[in-house]
Amino acid sequence: MQLLTLLGVAWGLGVAAILLLHRRALIALWREPVMRHPVLIVESDDWGVGPLEQAEALSAIVDCLARHHDRQGRSPVMTVALILALPEANSATRLRPLDSPEFAPILAALQAGIARGVLAPQLHGMTHFWPPALARAALAQPQVAAWLAAPSLTEQLPSPLQSRWTDASELPSLPLDDERVRAAVAEEVAAYTRLLGVPPQVVVPPTFVWTAAVESAWAAAGMRVLVTPGRRFTCRDGAGRPAGIDKTMRNGDRSHGGAVYLVRDDYFEPLLGHTPERALAALARKTELGRPCLLETHRNNFLAAAGGDLDQGLTALDDLYRLALAAYPDLRYLSCAELGLALNGNDPAWIERDRRRRFTIWLCRVAGLPRFGKAARLSGLLPLLNLFARPDRLHP
Repeated sequence: MQLLTLLGVAWGLGVAAILLLHRRALIALWREPVMRHPVLIVESDDWGVGPLEQAEALSAIVDCLARHHDRQGRSPVMTVALILALPEANSATRLRPLDSPEFAPILAALQAGIARGVLAPQLHGMTHFWPPALARAALAQPQVAAWLAAPSLTEQLPSPLQSRWTDASELPSLPLDDERVRAAVAEEVAAYTRLLGVPPQVVVPPTFVWTAAVESAWAAAGMRVLVTPGRRFTCRDGAGRPAGIDKTMRNGDRSHGGAVYLVRDDYFEPLLGHTPERALAALARKTELGRPCLLETHRNNFLAAAGGDLDQGLTALDDLYRLALAAYPDLRYLSCAELGLALNGNDPAWIERDRRRRFTIWLCRVAGLPRFGKAARLSGLLPLLNLFARPDRLHP
């Protein structure tokens, strides 16, 4: 009996040590909201200025989206992160805005999709680069100078230069002056408002490189939702890779300025071989964990000028929605702005309140923590806790 008591005490102390060591992550996962329903949002970046074939692609995407409906009768919403201006030839700082006559078909197609409720615009940036950095790079890099002679697809620029909020004219990149950042944010928010008649609510940092200063400027400009990969990269390293992580976040966390963070870390890029089945697997993982599934895609999947194929892209998109709704009849469609509003208000129509069901999802989440999950399984803690879980997961 004494031996059993000692073993029990030792087990209890071991479990307490495991919980104490991982307490911050465990608490963060408990606080992270749990979605009541499976949620799917396809997030498409880089639309706006550029090849006129975007107009045809956007119109075809709108027709594709309108063919599908969830249980509530709503069609899928594709978010379109907008680039608002391209430079004039041989000048990185003189810009041609999206409301220039040359881009009229693109803007008209975009506005038509917004009016039909299936396109949700988001701010990506005035440009997909920092103009002074691009100008300096063009002096030293012939391929950049060649691009600047006839600007079109920013996807053709070297990847480091596509980061707007760091100076990657040389590597490792250098930080931007805070005052210039605030001025640039104010300029692009004003341009977005002029173009679409309403200020932006959601922002997607180009290449997911941004800083606390940029984030503060967005908040001051009224931004309500910030789409992230779950980490804030602040620079490009010597090899040009995103680096300098100074913050991590989960869905529903708030920035210092009050904006709601969303996490987008799954992908749907048909041009790279990402199949609808792969996207469906991502939706399954996110649903099991009570999280919305935000799928990243880009305009180049639908543009011949960027190496894509409109018909193949549309077929993949159509198959994705068909398979997703067949697998999850209770699937819900909404925009990132609406999702951010639901998370911010802890809306019971979207966010789970039942504590036992939340506990069940929390167990799924913590089991995926690399060191905690292994220790909790070996100690018997997870099997014990699972006795109190709901077997039906998300669905009552």
